[in-house]
Amino acid sequence: MPPTLEQISVTDLHFDPANPRLPERVNGADPAEVTDFFLLECNLIELMMSIAEQGYFHGEPLLAVPASEGAGYTVVEGNRRLASLMLLSGQIEPRSMEKAVSRVLAEAKEKPLSVPCLVFPNREDVLNYLGYRHITGIKEWDALAKARYLFQLRDRIGGTDHSAAHRTLAKEIGSKSNAVAKTLTGFNILNYAKDAGILRELGLSVDEIPFSLLTTAIGWQNIAEFIGLTDPGDVELTGIDRDQVYELFLWAFYKSDGYRTKIGDSRNFSKFSRIVTYPQALSALRNGASLEEADVLAEGPVEAIRILIQKAISSIEHAQRSIALAGGLTEDDLADSTKLRKLAASLEGSIRSNLVIDED
Repeated sequence: MPPTLEQISVTDLHFDPANPRLPERVNGADPAEVTDFFLLECNLIELMMSIAEQGYFHGEPLLAVPASEGAGYTVVEGNRRLASLMLLSGQIEPRSMEKAVSRVLAEAKEKPLSVPCLVFPNREDVLNYLGYRHITGIKEWDALAKARYLFQLRDRIGGTDHSAAHRTLAKEIGSKSNAVAKTLTGFNILNYAKDAGILRELGLSVDEIPFSLLTTAIGWQNIAEFIGLTDPGDVELTGIDRDQVYELFLWAFYKSDGYRTKIGDSRNFSKFSRIVTYPQALSALRNGASLEEADVLAEGPVEAIRILIQKAISSIEHAQRSIALAGGLTEDDLADSTKLRKLAASLEGSIRSNLVIDED
Protein backbone atom coordinates (compact mmCIF):
# COMPACT_ATOMS: atom_id res chain seq x y z
CA MET A 1 0.00 0.00 0.00
CA PRO A 2 1.21 3.54 -0.74
CA PRO A 3 1.88 5.90 2.19
CA THR A 4 -0.83 8.30 3.34
CA LEU A 5 -0.37 11.93 4.33
CA GLU A 6 -1.87 12.59 7.76
CA GLN A 7 -1.87 15.44 10.28
CA ILE A 8 -0.79 13.84 13.58
CA SER A 9 -0.53 15.22 17.09
CA VAL A 10 3.03 15.56 18.40
CA THR A 11 1.96 13.65 21.51
CA ASP A 12 1.29 10.59 19.35
CA LEU A 13 4.76 10.57 17.78
CA HIS A 14 7.72 8.60 19.15
CA PHE A 15 11.45 8.52 18.45
CA ASP A 16 12.88 5.62 16.46
CA PRO A 17 15.14 3.59 18.83
CA ALA A 18 16.82 2.03 15.76
CA ASN A 19 17.71 5.40 14.22
CA PRO A 20 21.06 4.79 12.42
CA ARG A 21 22.28 8.27 13.39
CA LEU A 22 22.08 7.59 17.12
CA PRO A 23 25.42 6.55 18.64
CA GLU A 24 25.52 3.40 20.73
CA ARG A 25 25.89 5.34 23.95
CA VAL A 26 22.41 6.86 23.47
CA ASN A 27 19.42 4.80 24.56
CA GLY A 28 17.05 5.31 21.65
CA ALA A 29 14.10 4.21 23.77
CA ASP A 30 14.60 7.10 26.24
CA PRO A 31 13.08 10.30 24.75
CA ALA A 32 14.95 12.58 27.16
CA GLU A 33 18.31 10.98 26.33
CA VAL A 34 17.65 11.22 22.59
CA THR A 35 16.70 14.89 22.97
CA ASP A 36 19.88 15.56 24.97
CA PHE A 37 21.94 14.06 22.17
CA PHE A 38 20.28 16.29 19.57
CA LEU A 39 20.68 19.36 21.76
CA LEU A 40 24.35 18.81 22.48
CA GLU A 41 25.57 17.43 19.18
CA CYS A 42 23.13 18.23 16.36
CA ASN A 43 22.45 22.00 16.52
CA LEU A 44 18.89 21.44 17.72
CA ILE A 45 18.52 25.00 19.07
CA GLU A 46 18.86 26.45 15.55
CA LEU A 47 16.15 24.14 14.23
CA MET A 48 13.90 24.97 17.19
CA MET A 49 14.35 28.69 16.50
CA SER A 50 13.40 28.23 12.85
CA ILE A 51 10.22 26.30 13.67
CA ALA A 52 9.36 28.70 16.52
CA GLU A 53 9.65 31.67 14.16
CA GLN A 54 8.09 30.33 10.95
CA GLY A 55 6.11 27.27 11.99
CA TYR A 56 6.55 23.78 10.63
CA PHE A 57 7.34 23.54 6.90
CA HIS A 58 4.63 21.30 5.46
CA GLY A 59 6.76 20.45 2.44
CA GLU A 60 8.86 18.11 4.61
CA PRO A 61 6.49 15.72 6.40
CA LEU A 62 7.88 13.34 8.98
CA LEU A 63 8.05 9.72 7.81
CA ALA A 64 6.32 7.43 10.24
CA VAL A 65 4.98 3.91 10.73
CA PRO A 66 2.40 2.61 13.20
CA ALA A 67 4.13 1.90 16.52
CA SER A 68 4.84 -1.80 17.01
CA GLU A 69 3.91 -1.55 20.68
CA GLY A 70 1.18 0.67 22.06
CA ALA A 71 -0.56 3.56 20.37
CA GLY A 72 0.85 6.24 18.14
CA TYR A 73 3.52 6.26 15.47
CA THR A 74 7.27 5.76 15.28
CA VAL A 75 9.05 8.48 13.33
CA VAL A 76 11.63 6.71 11.16
CA GLU A 77 12.78 9.87 9.36
CA GLY A 78 12.80 13.27 11.06
CA ASN A 79 13.78 12.51 14.68
CA ARG A 80 15.69 15.79 14.99
CA ARG A 81 12.61 17.73 13.90
CA LEU A 82 10.51 15.66 16.28
CA ALA A 83 12.82 16.57 19.19
CA SER A 84 12.35 20.26 18.34
CA LEU A 85 8.57 19.84 18.25
CA MET A 86 8.54 17.95 21.55
CA LEU A 87 10.50 20.72 23.25
CA LEU A 88 8.38 23.50 21.74
CA SER A 89 5.14 21.79 22.74
CA GLY A 90 6.38 21.12 26.26
CA GLN A 91 6.16 17.37 25.85
CA ILE A 92 9.77 16.99 27.02
CA GLU A 93 11.69 18.98 29.61
CA PRO A 94 15.31 19.52 28.52
CA ARG A 95 18.12 18.12 30.66
CA SER A 96 20.78 20.06 28.73
CA MET A 97 21.01 23.65 27.44
CA GLU A 98 18.00 24.58 29.58
CA LYS A 99 18.60 28.34 29.33
CA ALA A 100 18.86 28.28 25.54
CA VAL A 101 15.66 26.22 25.27
CA SER A 102 13.87 28.59 27.68
CA ARG A 103 14.84 31.60 25.55
CA VAL A 104 13.47 29.97 22.42
CA LEU A 105 10.22 29.06 24.19
CA ALA A 106 9.82 32.58 25.58
CA GLU A 107 10.22 34.19 22.14
CA ALA A 108 8.42 31.53 20.07
CA LYS A 109 5.69 32.72 17.72
CA GLU A 110 4.79 29.16 16.73
CA LYS A 111 4.52 26.02 18.86
CA PRO A 112 3.02 23.38 16.54
CA LEU A 113 0.92 20.77 18.29
CA SER A 114 0.40 18.63 15.17
CA VAL A 115 2.46 18.13 12.02
CA PRO A 116 2.12 16.46 8.62
CA CYS A 117 3.37 12.89 8.51
CA LEU A 118 3.74 10.50 5.61
CA VAL A 119 2.58 7.24 7.17
CA PHE A 120 3.96 4.03 5.67
CA PRO A 121 2.42 0.61 6.33
CA ASN A 122 5.70 -0.82 7.65
CA ARG A 123 9.30 0.08 8.38
CA GLU A 124 10.70 -1.73 5.34
CA ASP A 125 8.99 0.69 2.96
CA VAL A 126 10.58 3.67 4.73
CA LEU A 127 14.01 2.04 4.68
CA ASN A 128 13.87 1.79 0.89
CA TYR A 129 13.24 5.53 0.68
CA LEU A 130 16.00 6.35 3.17
CA GLY A 131 18.53 4.43 1.12
CA TYR A 132 18.10 6.81 -1.76
CA ARG A 133 17.92 9.93 0.39
CA HIS A 134 20.80 9.33 2.79
CA ILE A 135 23.20 6.94 1.04
CA THR A 136 23.33 8.40 -2.46
CA GLY A 137 20.95 11.35 -2.16
CA ILE A 138 21.20 14.95 -1.08
CA LYS A 139 21.34 14.42 2.70
CA GLU A 140 24.08 11.88 3.20
CA TRP A 141 24.63 10.28 6.59
CA ASP A 142 28.11 9.73 7.94
CA ALA A 143 29.85 6.42 7.21
CA LEU A 144 28.81 4.65 10.43
CA ALA A 145 25.15 5.71 10.12
CA LYS A 146 25.15 4.36 6.55
CA ALA A 147 26.60 1.08 7.78
CA ARG A 148 23.96 0.73 10.51
CA TYR A 149 21.27 1.41 7.96
CA LEU A 150 22.66 -1.14 5.48
CA PHE A 151 22.85 -3.69 8.29
CA GLN A 152 19.13 -3.14 8.96
CA LEU A 153 18.36 -3.62 5.27
CA ARG A 154 20.48 -6.78 5.09
CA ASP A 155 18.74 -8.18 8.13
CA ARG A 156 15.40 -7.49 6.44
CA ILE A 157 16.41 -9.46 3.34
CA GLY A 158 17.68 -12.43 5.36
CA GLY A 159 19.03 -15.63 3.82
CA THR A 160 22.59 -16.89 3.39
CA ASP A 161 23.20 -15.88 -0.22
CA HIS A 162 25.28 -12.81 0.55
CA SER A 163 26.20 -12.06 -3.05
CA ALA A 164 22.57 -11.92 -4.14
CA ALA A 165 21.65 -9.82 -1.11
CA HIS A 166 24.45 -7.37 -1.81
CA ARG A 167 23.33 -6.99 -5.41
CA THR A 168 19.77 -6.30 -4.25
CA LEU A 169 20.93 -3.72 -1.74
CA ALA A 170 23.18 -2.07 -4.32
CA LYS A 171 20.21 -1.59 -6.64
CA GLU A 172 18.06 -0.17 -3.85
CA ILE A 173 20.57 2.47 -2.77
CA GLY A 174 22.23 3.18 -6.11
CA SER A 175 25.62 1.75 -5.21
CA LYS A 176 27.83 -1.20 -6.20
CA SER A 177 27.56 -4.63 -4.64
CA ASN A 178 31.26 -4.77 -3.69
CA ALA A 179 30.91 -1.42 -1.87
CA VAL A 180 27.88 -2.75 0.02
CA ALA A 181 29.81 -5.92 0.92
CA LYS A 182 32.82 -3.96 2.19
CA THR A 183 30.61 -1.67 4.30
CA LEU A 184 28.84 -4.63 5.90
CA THR A 185 32.14 -6.42 6.47
CA GLY A 186 33.53 -3.34 8.19
CA PHE A 187 30.42 -3.07 10.37
CA ASN A 188 30.73 -6.74 11.34
CA ILE A 189 34.41 -6.25 12.21
CA LEU A 190 33.53 -3.26 14.37
CA ASN A 191 30.92 -5.29 16.24
CA TYR A 192 33.40 -8.17 16.53
CA ALA A 193 35.97 -5.82 18.08
CA LYS A 194 33.35 -4.69 20.60
CA ASP A 195 32.11 -8.19 21.44
CA ALA A 196 35.65 -9.64 21.67
CA GLY A 197 36.64 -6.97 24.19
CA ILE A 198 39.18 -5.31 21.88
CA LEU A 199 37.58 -1.86 22.10
CA ARG A 200 37.37 -2.14 25.88
CA GLU A 201 41.04 -3.10 26.15
CA LEU A 202 42.04 -0.07 24.07
CA GLY A 203 39.70 2.28 25.90
CA LEU A 204 37.72 2.98 22.73
CA SER A 205 34.02 2.95 21.89
CA VAL A 206 32.21 2.09 18.68
CA ASP A 207 31.41 5.73 18.01
CA GLU A 208 35.06 6.78 18.40
CA ILE A 209 36.19 4.59 15.50
CA PRO A 210 36.43 6.49 12.19
CA PHE A 211 34.36 3.95 10.28
CA SER A 212 35.43 5.12 6.82
CA LEU A 213 39.05 4.54 7.88
CA LEU A 214 38.20 0.96 8.83
CA THR A 215 36.59 0.21 5.47
CA THR A 216 39.53 1.87 3.71
CA ALA A 217 41.89 -0.43 5.61
CA ILE A 218 40.13 -3.66 4.68
CA GLY A 219 39.93 -2.46 1.09
CA TRP A 220 43.63 -3.35 0.88
CA GLN A 221 43.75 -7.08 0.17
CA ASN A 222 46.92 -7.63 2.23
CA ILE A 223 45.35 -5.96 5.27
CA ALA A 224 42.13 -7.94 4.81
CA GLU A 225 44.13 -11.17 4.76
CA PHE A 226 46.23 -10.02 7.72
CA ILE A 227 43.15 -9.97 10.00
CA GLY A 228 41.84 -13.26 8.60
CA LEU A 229 39.46 -12.18 5.82
CA THR A 230 39.45 -13.86 2.43
CA ASP A 231 38.71 -10.47 0.83
CA PRO A 232 37.13 -7.10 1.75
CA GLY A 233 33.63 -8.55 1.26
CA ASP A 234 34.03 -11.50 3.66
CA VAL A 235 31.00 -10.59 5.77
CA GLU A 236 30.91 -13.82 7.76
CA LEU A 237 34.42 -13.29 9.21
CA THR A 238 34.88 -17.05 9.41
CA GLY A 239 38.67 -16.88 9.62
CA ILE A 240 38.96 -13.71 11.69
CA ASP A 241 42.13 -13.51 13.82
CA ARG A 242 41.45 -11.86 17.16
CA ASP A 243 45.09 -10.95 17.86
CA GLN A 244 45.60 -9.31 14.50
CA VAL A 245 42.30 -7.45 14.62
CA TYR A 246 43.57 -6.11 17.94
CA GLU A 247 46.79 -4.99 16.26
CA LEU A 248 44.93 -3.28 13.43
CA PHE A 249 42.76 -1.34 15.90
CA LEU A 250 45.78 -0.58 18.10
CA TRP A 251 47.83 0.86 15.24
CA ALA A 252 45.00 2.47 13.26
CA PHE A 253 42.72 3.90 15.99
CA TYR A 254 44.52 4.06 19.35
CA LYS A 255 46.27 7.38 20.03
CA SER A 256 49.05 6.55 22.47
CA ASP A 257 50.01 10.22 22.83
CA GLY A 258 46.43 11.43 22.68
CA TYR A 259 46.91 13.00 19.26
CA ARG A 260 48.10 10.56 16.62
CA THR A 261 47.81 6.88 15.81
CA LYS A 262 50.74 4.75 14.69
CA ILE A 263 49.42 4.44 11.13
CA GLY A 264 48.17 8.00 10.90
CA ASP A 265 45.90 8.95 8.02
CA SER A 266 44.48 6.71 5.30
CA ARG A 267 47.34 7.45 2.89
CA ASN A 268 49.63 5.34 5.08
CA PHE A 269 47.64 2.16 4.58
CA SER A 270 49.73 1.53 1.46
CA LYS A 271 52.79 1.25 3.72
CA PHE A 272 50.98 -0.87 6.28
CA SER A 273 49.75 -3.14 3.47
CA ARG A 274 53.39 -3.79 2.49
CA ILE A 275 54.56 -4.24 6.07
CA VAL A 276 52.11 -7.03 6.92
CA THR A 277 53.49 -9.17 4.09
CA TYR A 278 57.11 -9.03 5.36
CA PRO A 279 57.73 -10.86 8.67
CA GLN A 280 60.80 -8.75 9.53
CA ALA A 281 58.96 -5.50 8.90
CA LEU A 282 55.91 -6.65 10.88
CA SER A 283 58.13 -7.81 13.74
CA ALA A 284 59.80 -4.39 13.81
CA LEU A 285 56.42 -2.67 13.99
CA ARG A 286 55.37 -4.94 16.85
CA ASN A 287 58.61 -4.13 18.68
CA GLY A 288 58.05 -0.40 18.60
CA ALA A 289 59.37 0.75 15.23
CA SER A 290 57.54 3.56 13.53
CA LEU A 291 55.55 2.87 10.39
CA GLU A 292 58.28 4.48 8.28
CA GLU A 293 61.03 2.46 9.98
CA ALA A 294 59.13 -0.79 9.52
CA ASP A 295 58.31 0.06 5.92
CA VAL A 296 62.01 0.31 5.11
CA LEU A 297 62.33 -3.36 6.08
CA ALA A 298 59.44 -4.34 3.83
CA GLU A 299 61.80 -4.78 0.89
CA GLY A 300 64.26 -6.93 2.87
CA PRO A 301 67.42 -6.11 4.88
CA VAL A 302 69.69 -5.36 1.90
CA GLU A 303 67.22 -2.94 0.33
CA ALA A 304 66.65 -1.36 3.76
CA ILE A 305 70.39 -0.69 4.13
CA ARG A 306 70.54 0.89 0.70
CA ILE A 307 67.53 3.13 1.39
CA LEU A 308 68.93 4.25 4.74
CA ILE A 309 72.38 4.99 3.30
CA GLN A 310 70.85 7.10 0.53
CA LYS A 311 68.78 9.00 3.09
CA ALA A 312 71.89 9.62 5.20
CA ILE A 313 73.87 10.84 2.18
CA SER A 314 71.05 13.20 1.23
CA SER A 315 70.83 14.58 4.78
CA ILE A 316 74.57 15.15 5.07
CA GLU A 317 74.73 16.85 1.68
CA HIS A 318 71.88 19.13 2.70
CA ALA A 319 73.62 19.97 6.00
CA GLN A 320 76.86 20.74 4.14
CA ARG A 321 75.08 23.13 1.78
CA SER A 322 73.50 24.91 4.74
CA ILE A 323 76.80 25.54 6.60
CA ALA A 324 77.40 28.84 4.83
CA LEU A 325 74.02 30.13 6.03
CA ALA A 326 74.33 28.89 9.60
CA GLY A 327 75.45 30.88 12.58
CA GLY A 328 75.91 29.95 16.22
CA LEU A 329 77.17 26.39 15.80
CA THR A 330 78.52 24.94 19.06
CA GLU A 331 80.91 22.31 20.37
CA ASP A 332 77.92 19.99 20.66
CA ASP A 333 77.34 20.28 16.92
CA LEU A 334 81.00 19.42 16.33
CA ALA A 335 80.67 16.41 18.62
CA ASP A 336 77.62 15.20 16.71
CA SER A 337 79.44 15.52 13.39
CA THR A 338 82.40 13.58 14.82
CA LYS A 339 80.04 10.84 15.97
CA LEU A 340 78.51 10.80 12.50
CA ARG A 341 81.96 10.39 10.91
CA LYS A 342 82.80 7.48 13.21
CA LEU A 343 79.46 5.78 12.53
CA ALA A 344 80.00 6.17 8.78
CA ALA A 345 83.48 4.64 9.10
CA SER A 346 82.08 1.76 11.15
CA LEU A 347 79.35 1.15 8.57
CA GLU A 348 81.94 1.17 5.79
CA GLY A 349 84.00 -1.40 7.68
CA SER A 350 80.95 -3.63 8.23
CA ILE A 351 80.02 -3.52 4.56
CA ARG A 352 83.64 -4.22 3.55
CA SER A 353 83.76 -7.22 5.88
CA ASN A 354 80.46 -8.48 4.51
CA LEU A 355 81.86 -8.32 0.97
CA VAL A 356 84.99 -10.26 1.98
CA ILE A 357 82.90 -12.98 3.64
CA ASP A 358 80.69 -13.30 0.57
CA GLU A 359 83.75 -13.61 -1.68
CA ASP A 360 85.18 -16.34 0.56
